[in-house]
Amino acid sequence: MDIILGASIIAAFLAGMVALFAPCCVTVLLPAYLASVFRKKTRMVAMTLVFFAGIAAILVPIALGVAWLAELFQDFHKELYIIGGLLMFGLSVLAVSGRGFALIPMPKKRPLSARGSGVGSIFLLGLFSGAATSCCAPVLAGAITLAVISGAFWKALIVAFAYVFGMTLPLFLAAYAYDRFHLEELRFIRGKLLHIRFGTKTLTVHSTNIFAAGIFFVMGIVLLSLASTGNAFWAPAVQSEVGKTLNAWSLRAFAGLERAPDALWGMLIVGLFFFFLLKARRLNNRKKYDSNTDQREQ
Repeated sequence: MDIILGASIIAAFLAGMVALFAPCCVTVLLPAYLASVFRKKTRMVAMTLVFFAGIAAILVPIALGVAWLAELFQDFHKELYIIGGLLMFGLSVLAVSGRGFALIPMPKKRPLSARGSGVGSIFLLGLFSGAATSCCAPVLAGAITLAVISGAFWKALIVAFAYVFGMTLPLFLAAYAYDRFHLEELRFIRGKLLHIRFGTKTLTVHSTNIFAAGIFFVMGIVLLSLASTGNAFWAPAVQSEVGKTLNAWSLRAFAGLERAPDALWGMLIVGLFFFFLLKARRLNNRKKYDSNTDQREQ
């Protein structure tokens, strides 16, 4: 059983990393993450944790054997993509108008901090991403099988957690690099206010709002297109080749990594997650300290 569980943890983790690049996963998860988390421009690791929690709230129960939940998303997959596409169009409009998903305060409006942190909206998009990416049936089925054969609930929970964390690890690494090297100070990230005239009216919008709106809009078109064709597994040739390469890499890596005991992989994966958790807390405390210092100086 120890050998089986050891394989379960590392196999689920690697499977999650490969699943991120599956057509239906990358089509939904990456754009939703970019458009929702990018708007914050700070505390990216913390917002990635919120996004991860939304995905885990859907995929972990499925991996633990909540079959009816998987069947629900499978039976209404087309409707899910239609609703998601319309939701993305709505978020695109809100981003351009400077409401709801505004990236920075708009003129004559309350500061962004006064309008909430946006945690709820990012968690909601995480939930939708989890529901949409449940279509990664072959990979997720493997994680479910591994969770079942582990025998104990807490072991199955770690296996399911490893799968979701593996899927979002690239996002955590990108967010960590963003916070670590203060990329919010880049000129492109700071952006600028644009004044767009429509006849006698002028729309004031930030350039980063337009960027987020563009992502939401394109994502909405893709989701509705996939829903209309009934093929959520479509992928261009390049992406298919990337998937094949990653799958071959994961099999080679698994052949060597499976020799390590289950406890080691469990501790490493959970430890890495807590590293990001502590880093998010530390960065959040630093932001609060800097904000309080600036207020006292004023």
